[in-house]
Formats: sequence, structure tokens, C-alpha cells
Amino acid sequence: MPQITDPLRTLRPLREEEIEQLTTVHEAVATPLAYDVYRAGDELVIEFDAPGVAPEDIDVSVEGRAVVVTLRRQLAKGPGIDVIESGRQHGTFRQRLWVGDSWNLHELRARAEHGVLSVRAPVAVDTGSRRIDVDGGGEERPPAAPRHAYDSSERDVVIGDDASVHTAA
Repeated sequence: MPQITDPLRTLRPLREEEIEQLTTVHEAVATPLAYDVYRAGDELVIEFDAPGVAPEDIDVSVEGRAVVVTLRRQLAKGPGIDVIESGRQHGTFRQRLWVGDSWNLHELRARAEHGVLSVRAPVAVDTGSRRIDVDGGGEERPPAAPRHAYDSSERDVVIGDDASVHTAA
């Protein structure tokens, strides 16, 4: 009696491997956090989207004049959990914002509520910066014109007095 073989038998393992790749959830790689920056009275406010992230999975730190926000969103895993579909990105996300001297980072506050991380910094009382006139000898000079707080020819990356934002590359 002739033996009947399945012509698709050799393709089945490949098909199962493809299905495994399609059903595996991959973590996000270096996706920036969405945020808004604005001034509210005498405070700088930076709000980050953080839906589904617990406060203990959020880290806010200050490195020099930079505010660094790191958050982790984990996909539910464990016995009895079968992920059917995942539309959100999971993994670790990090954003660094350089902040100008006009903002007091020593009094920085952060609060996570309703899927939004709000980071606030008050205006610095006195930045201590001022323009110094240089005398040129015995000749009398007229007073110098006031200089603006931000000069576009400078290379500083800051959140200025008007809460304009420039992020690190």
C-alpha cells in the first residue's frame, strides 16, 4: 500500500516560528516621551504623558541644569496572563531637558496623577547674573544698552524665561 505524505509538513515549523515572532511583544527602543512645557504664574511646568505608569516606576532627577525623567511601562506578564494584543509601547523611556538659570531646580517638585507626570520649578529669586561694563581708561562712556536674557547666537540649550524648550540631541 502506498504511503501518503503531507506536502505542507516541512512548512509547518516555519509557519509556527513566524506566528511566534508576530505574537511576541517587543519593547520600545529610545522613544522620546511626549511632553508640554508652559509657564503658570511664577512656575515652569513640564507635563509628560505617562498613562499606565505607576509612580514607583517614574524617576525624576536633576543633573546640573538638566531635568531627567525616566519611566518604565511593563506589559502584564505571569502565569494565567495571555496577551491578546498590545497597542502601547512598553519598556524604559527617558527624556532630558536642559533648564536655564531663571528656574530654581533646588525646589523642583513632581507629581503623577491621571496618567500625567507634572514637574514644576519656581522662578529663581535672583540668578546673580549681570552685565559688567569694562572701562577703557580715562574716557567717559555712555551706559551700555540692556542685553536680552537669551541671545540666539549663543549655543546654550535651555528652557528660557518664556518657557521655550530646546532638548538635548
